[in-house]
Parts: sequence; C-alpha cells; structure tokens
Amino acid sequence: MESYKKTLIKTIIWRFIATSITILSGWFVSGNWKFGLVIGGIDTILKTFGYFSYERLWLKYTKNKFK
Repeated sequence: MESYKKTLIKTIIWRFIATSITILSGWFVSGNWKFGLVIGGIDTILKTFGYFSYERLWLKYTKNKFK
C-alpha cells in the first residue's frame, strides 16, 4: 500500500499534467493563450471541488454499505 505522502505527490503531479493539457487545448482551439489559461484555471477549480465531493459521497456510501 502506498503512503499518503506518495499518493499526494502523485496527485499533484497528475493535476499539473492534466491542467497543462487543458491549457494547451484551450490555446490550440482558440489561438489565444489567455483563454487557455482561463479554461485551465476553471477546469482545475471545478474538478478539484468535484473530486472532493465525490470522495466525501463515496466515504458516506461505503460507510453505510459495508457496516
């Protein structure tokens, strides 16, 4: 089993990679790097909150499901 530290580091690295892909995609589609940065920022914020909500719901579901 991986340590929390290793999982956190991997998560941060993946978030950097995923955000970079979104920024580059937005820039490629629009031709405007500022637009790419805005889309990358919005994407990161929404997905961070989305994942946090998913994780909390998952914990609530599995807590009740596997008692």
